[in-house]
Amino acid sequence: MKEVMKNEFMQVIEETRALLKENSEWKERYAGYAEEIRNNFSTIKGVRSTFREWSPLNVYLNISSAKSAKHSVGFELRYMGQTVARLTANKDGKHKLSTTRKFKDTNQRDFQCQICLSSADWGGRDARQFRGFFRKGPPRTGTKGNEEHNVQSMLLTEFSIGEDKVIRHIRPVTISGVRFPMPTPISASNPKNMKYSKHHGGGLDILVRTGTGGKATRLCIMELKDENERREPPQKAIQQAIAYATFIRELLRSDSGRDWWRLFGFHGEIPEPLELYAACVMPSNDNNDYSFRNMELKIEGDIIKLHYLYFSRENGRIIVKATSLPITQ
Repeated sequence: MKEVMKNEFMQVIEETRALLKENSEWKERYAGYAEEIRNNFSTIKGVRSTFREWSPLNVYLNISSAKSAKHSVGFELRYMGQTVARLTANKDGKHKLSTTRKFKDTNQRDFQCQICLSSADWGGRDARQFRGFFRKGPPRTGTKGNEEHNVQSMLLTEFSIGEDKVIRHIRPVTISGVRFPMPTPISASNPKNMKYSKHHGGGLDILVRTGTGGKATRLCIMELKDENERREPPQKAIQQAIAYATFIRELLRSDSGRDWWRLFGFHGEIPEPLELYAACVMPSNDNNDYSFRNMELKIEGDIIKLHYLYFSRENGRIIVKATSLPITQ
């Protein structure tokens, strides 16, 4: 049975690599991304240090904003993982907060927030009123997709805290300390029918470094689900994680791999062999699947090692119920 499962997983790798080989434009594009982000790194870091995050609002930086961060940086401001405003932070310290029409409509629909901002001063009355509204922790009524974003945000928070850390030896990949949704050029929501989607591929749910430091640290690609059901079981989620981990492996073995290795928070040369972790992250219940624990899938000289993390939510926090990742000792 395990051999059949492993063959299915290897087929995901082969199909992903075939898509990437047939559509090689991504190599030059992602090399350009890395160069532009690296060139803008000092601007992003300097601008980010000039304002507070104001929990429970979290600051995110997408790849488009990171590329264009010459004199100002456009950050997403998210609540429960959902974007509620755009913060334009400038080198001169004059930061502006805006809610586009789209954000205005979804903020009212999902949180009953009727505050509409257009280039409001970050330190001004209107922006303070906006932050104050969300500091009250308004509940949300929304779609299943939005709930998954909320769980993602909760996990990133647990992975990021320094003290009272229930989930140890793990840190999210960030750009200058800012949450960074890593894009891919492939769509793997259906692992049996993957597609090359160029600029509109699927993003990694969560990208982290896990380990005790140095050579013991691994890059881990996590596929998150907010439900654990028979119709979408852990094996389907791990296949999605395998597809995205395969892209990351191909990226790191491309001409821009060294730049991306640095952006992912590592120093030194890319290891030989390179070992990546791929993990499904799902609520814990009777449908938990442990059968692929520590399974190794080889890509030429490199390895994708499979893991799971099953969790519960207790008192507003994520609690690990079972995991094969070395993060709880």
